[in-house]
Amino acid sequence: MKKKLFLALLFCLLLVGQAVASQATKTLVDGIVLSDVVTSATGTDYLGDADKAAFFVTYDETDANAALSLAITCQISWDNSTWLSASFYDYAGTETLQTSETLTGDINYYFWFNQNLTVPYVKVILTPTGHDSTHTALVSVYSIKKQ
Repeated sequence: MKKKLFLALLFCLLLVGQAVASQATKTLVDGIVLSDVVTSATGTDYLGDADKAAFFVTYDETDANAALSLAITCQISWDNSTWLSASFYDYAGTETLQTSETLTGDINYYFWFNQNLTVPYVKVILTPTGHDSTHTALVSVYSIKKQ
């Protein structure tokens, strides 16, 4: 009886260990200040065999009264050198695919790919508008993969 209980407990621990280890977060763009010097930012990630892929963007402007914005687009690749534009989903668009999203003001933005997307590489491209030496924004991008 003790042996069966031990094996059942070991099996449960293995299942919990797999569930915890199956999600990974990676920083793609780490706190870059967008200005007249840094005019864009790009983060690339290897998705590998991830079942799901999502992205989290933080965008923090230094001047709320300035007419600043940040366009987000994505590209995908099978070889990390040939890139194609890709659409994504977000909460604002619900079931509508987005080809880009424009952020204004301090915001956290979350978007994801369709589960049927089976490519190993993704590139998140951030293109700011209106940023200069006094009107800047701090931006970070994180990927979340579930396997």
